[in-house]
Amino acid sequence: MAILRVEHLKKSFGARTLFSDVTFELQPNEHVGLIGVNGSGKTTLFRMILGKEAPDEGMIGFAASARITEVEQRPDTSQGVDLYNFTLEAFSALLETEARLSSLVKRIESEHDPKERERLIALQDTLLNEFDRKGGNTFRSRTRSALLGLGFTEADLERNVAAFSGGQISKAMLARAILSEADVLLLDEPTNNLDVAAIRWLEDYLREFKGAVLVVSHDRAFLDATVTRILELSHGTMRSGQGNYTRYMEQKLTARELAEKQYFRQQKEIKRIEGIIAQQRRWNQERNYVTIASKQKQIDRIRAEMVPPEKDEKHVVFRFPEPQPTGNEVILLRGLAKSYGNTPVFDGLDTLILKGECVCLIGENGCGKSTLLKILTGEEAPTGGMYRLGAGVRVGYYAQHTDDLHGEKTVLEELYDTFPKMLPNTLRGYLGMFLFLGDDIDKKIATLSGGERARIQLLKLVLSGANVLLLDEPTNHLDIASAEVLEKALEQFLGTVLIVSHDRYLVRRLADRVLLMTRHGLIEQSDESEDLFDRIRPAQRTTTAVQKDLSGNSYVRRKEQKAALLAAKQALRRAERDIEENDAARDRCQTEMAEATASGDYARISDICAQLTALQERETALYERLEAAEAAYQEAGKDCSDE
Repeated sequence: MAILRVEHLKKSFGARTLFSDVTFELQPNEHVGLIGVNGSGKTTLFRMILGKEAPDEGMIGFAASARITEVEQRPDTSQGVDLYNFTLEAFSALLETEARLSSLVKRIESEHDPKERERLIALQDTLLNEFDRKGGNTFRSRTRSALLGLGFTEADLERNVAAFSGGQISKAMLARAILSEADVLLLDEPTNNLDVAAIRWLEDYLREFKGAVLVVSHDRAFLDATVTRILELSHGTMRSGQGNYTRYMEQKLTARELAEKQYFRQQKEIKRIEGIIAQQRRWNQERNYVTIASKQKQIDRIRAEMVPPEKDEKHVVFRFPEPQPTGNEVILLRGLAKSYGNTPVFDGLDTLILKGECVCLIGENGCGKSTLLKILTGEEAPTGGMYRLGAGVRVGYYAQHTDDLHGEKTVLEELYDTFPKMLPNTLRGYLGMFLFLGDDIDKKIATLSGGERARIQLLKLVLSGANVLLLDEPTNHLDIASAEVLEKALEQFLGTVLIVSHDRYLVRRLADRVLLMTRHGLIEQSDESEDLFDRIRPAQRTTTAVQKDLSGNSYVRRKEQKAALLAAKQALRRAERDIEENDAARDRCQTEMAEATASGDYARISDICAQLTALQERETALYERLEAAEAAYQEAGKDCSDE
């Protein structure tokens, strides 16, 4: 039975129909990728599924027990909670149960009424079983592991969540979403703020996730690794295909080729029949007109069956102009270093980038990749070493963020103020190539989507006439079609390119050289068989205190140790109680045995002997469990006392 059913959805904005007759189902364990060009309606569809926007027509239904989780865009971070406890809110029910269990332990210890004590112990047992079944003994370690896997450090776990950047808060929300034990995960561009290490952690998590996933993403490698079906919003309707992104595109290309061949054959057949009709008319006999009528019906039937091959959605179309030549040595780094106060970002960067090379720079978040590009543009100064740009170099810079765009200006004003010597009509033509059509050029920059802002940055880069391009995550806000156009344009570009990217498709398609950036230098990929992406791991230690004693000085570790002590104490009490119950059952059997022996009930004696044997075996297992529980309790107590 489907966990999500979408039937005949339609949504319009004014006279424009965004999509119609959108129908699909999501099965309980299915992982589905939703793709489409920017503006095709992916986000609108997500909002409808979440009940935040109503369709014009159609319906959306969930299975009765379905639990749905999304990644919130603007969470409340004003409560002053640290990152670890902010993320733990995904387990609010377990935290409540844990608090109740802690309170019960104190009440049981202080209770003198045997009946009330027995009632409290029974309640404790029920809560413990529920707590265990829902992952109560692992949820803290899973939270910590998720945050570290997404690139946070041990020191970050204790920081106030309000102090983090928007991208980091998005990662924290992603952690909360994937830890929430939901039946359905709705993820909208989850890889945008992640480095490769975090993306791979997320891929591993989703491969093991047993619930349903619907993910909007332009990250082709991520889709290949995580989904088994693709939904595509295209030309106002929904298409579906089995397999990951690559498999879907292969199927789509094959289907299009077959459709084109069939369309060509039908056109050819119509021309052949029209030739017969023309010949019959020249003969001008009565029987010829019968043939003409028959052949015309044949043409009409073929035309009724003809389906023109589907055209691509409108997408950006451009290429970089031929650049002015530079010297052979374009960018030279020697021992380059950067620090902010006493905090080092990187040091010891050495490399030489030659004319015409496309060099891709990869590395974990925070290692200074974007800072290096800013140094090369002159926006920031190094604190050590040196760099040199070669003769004739004219740098064009594409920033990861769009802070340099002016929100109060219109799209046309932004372009005209940057290139005042260009005629407005010429700029309008370029804007049309980048999908800013009609009234779009009069939109305020502040009202544009991330994808639209990215297209403006890209257009400014094309018009800059640069012969050396420095690109910082250029595909982050582009849809797949636009990313592929950019890749093709960069393949044809005759200048030099340095790209910072976690887009594995882009890197593998374009890179002449791949450099892995660490805090202490650059590592170059030695041959094609090596994948430097495999070397990227999230940093997990940043402060001296954490490095000296990861387990002893961490606030998070202390909380985990206290939780472990409570769990061990409860397990010990349960083992002791189960042994008492087993002893009581043996006493009852011994009494019944005496009665059965006195009455000569041999059948009853046989049954009681079997029960006593089972109780004896259970007693052995219970004492082994008791020993293990005592050892765990002592170890947990020792860890806490070490604090």
